[in-house]
Amino acid sequence: MKKFLLVIAILFATLSASAQSGYRGFADLGYTFGVGDYEFGRFEISTTHGYQVCPYFYVGAGVGFHFMSKYETKGMGQYALDSRDSKVGIPLFVDLHSTFIKTKFAPYVDVKLGHFLTNGDGFYANASAGVRMKTIGHQAVTLSIGYTFEKLKFETFDRFTHPGVNMDYTRSSRLLDTEGISIKLGYEF
Repeated sequence: MKKFLLVIAILFATLSASAQSGYRGFADLGYTFGVGDYEFGRFEISTTHGYQVCPYFYVGAGVGFHFMSKYETKGMGQYALDSRDSKVGIPLFVDLHSTFIKTKFAPYVDVKLGHFLTNGDGFYANASAGVRMKTIGHQAVTLSIGYTFEKLKFETFDRFTHPGVNMDYTRSSRLLDTEGISIKLGYEF
């Protein structure tokens, strides 16, 4: 984790020093629909800042705020197998972005890789494809659809403490794989 934060800090410092004319920024607003074993949605806001390396490739770093609802998997009667309270997750990530052509409407792909800073959560990844609509100067509006993979911390049913005597049980914390389909509307400046 410390190495990852050091890489992000170096990337920000490098981009700040060299970003006179190639600076780019992105702001995204989106929603991820949970799929797979953990089908809970996440409302997301993120911002990315970096450097336009060439007309078709951008590299940057960013931070997001993911508002996650309370979630419980169905279990044995009244006992949830996996549960997660409502939380705000904050991922810090590196962003690689490529626009294929320079026209008013241009397709692009975007990959964000990082780690959550909050709640004991782990890895964060989002790969998306979309369309960029140029507005004024270097500004644009973007719309994308993508796939999100996250390692999130859940409280998991462990065991009954005294089987047959009472129904007391213990829970343990585990990082579980969660997936989702994301839709994002963004602004590029």
